[in-house]
Amino acid sequence: GIPGIRWLDRHGAAAGQGWREQWRAARSYCGVQGGWLNHDLAPAPSLFDLVPDSIAICTPVTRGLGPGANRIALRRAILGSAAHYLGTYRSLDRAVARAWVAAAADPWRFLFVVFPGIDGISHLKDPFHPAVVESYRLVDRALGAFVKRLRQEGRELPAIFVVSDHGMTEMREHHDIAELLEQSGIRTLRHPAHVWREGAAAATMVSGNASVQLYFEPRSGRVAPQRESEIPAAILERLLALPSVRLAAHRADGDGGGDGVIVRTSAGRALLTETDGIVRYEPEDGDPLGLDGYVELDDRELLARTRKTDMPDAPRQLLQLFQTPRSGDVVLAAEPGFDFRGPWEIPEHRAGHGSLIAEHMEVPIAASVPLPDAPLRTVDLMPTVLERLDVTLPHGVALDGAPFSKIAVTEPLTR
Repeated sequence: GIPGIRWLDRHGAAAGQGWREQWRAARSYCGVQGGWLNHDLAPAPSLFDLVPDSIAICTPVTRGLGPGANRIALRRAILGSAAHYLGTYRSLDRAVARAWVAAAADPWRFLFVVFPGIDGISHLKDPFHPAVVESYRLVDRALGAFVKRLRQEGRELPAIFVVSDHGMTEMREHHDIAELLEQSGIRTLRHPAHVWREGAAAATMVSGNASVQLYFEPRSGRVAPQRESEIPAAILERLLALPSVRLAAHRADGDGGGDGVIVRTSAGRALLTETDGIVRYEPEDGDPLGLDGYVELDDRELLARTRKTDMPDAPRQLLQLFQTPRSGDVVLAAEPGFDFRGPWEIPEHRAGHGSLIAEHMEVPIAASVPLPDAPLRTVDLMPTVLERLDVTLPHGVALDGAPFSKIAVTEPLTR
């Protein structure tokens, strides 16, 4: 799995003696490495693989698309680069809108459309800036124009889903974890200019910018993630004391912990484990996730239970994150109003996402078909789309989500 928009290939960082190998090991899908996303993904079929008659507009994920199905790819590269530095997202979104309306006349079974402007302008300004609100209106007008064109073509209206991949909050203060470590004498590998840091004792990989993954001893030759007893305790305690850190998480030790995840705050500690579909939350000191004590629930019931907290779905997200050996030794999630990258970033981020707080985790899902009266995840959309298209998964392929039809009728198992 891919643990974030930036992550460290431990094997590459340890083995890479040349500048190119070290640069490759420090993954960042924000720049020229963006195309690597498609081969870094697990070798499971994409939605485009499963639905060959697909068209995608302005998508970073292209694996499985047929010839000519990846629309405005060149314009995305040019306009997207300009928008990142100049803030000209409106030009990119208009190009997406034109391509979307034009696609109404083409044959397809699945159409995937990405509007980057809302996210991009929010990062530059704030989530409620008038320019961001206008970006929402642009999407709304484009949807109306697309539906009008479909009717002109005499086509039946498809099921339409409008969804965001994350929330967003204003950032009032930057706490650059890499710079804080450097000030403590800990050489730190980080983007963009220090991926070649000699003698690095730590690496910081920031996503969103409200989460950061820390990798210790990146040049040591070690490729296995560190567990609790191996993580530098003094560094972890120092990070937990920062006002910007909502929580830290890391892998539990093998004895008794198994594949468990330790969740830490400055005032609490708990163990997360999962066995046969039942997730256990065991507070050992305090209550880091605010679940009012020991919890043992099935996945969907736990999702509903955590909706009442300030970090909805945190147990599932943390357990899933640490399933991949690519994730950091320690992961930090930020408090509201903070992020983990300094004002030096070009452009400076005035809003962000990536933490486990509700404002980042909860997103709207608007649909032209009925939605279940139950908590949903965005990963439920893929199996729902496949079910509506009557597409069967290949043998041995499993998805993280569930189709809406199953969510509506399934009784949760609780203990």
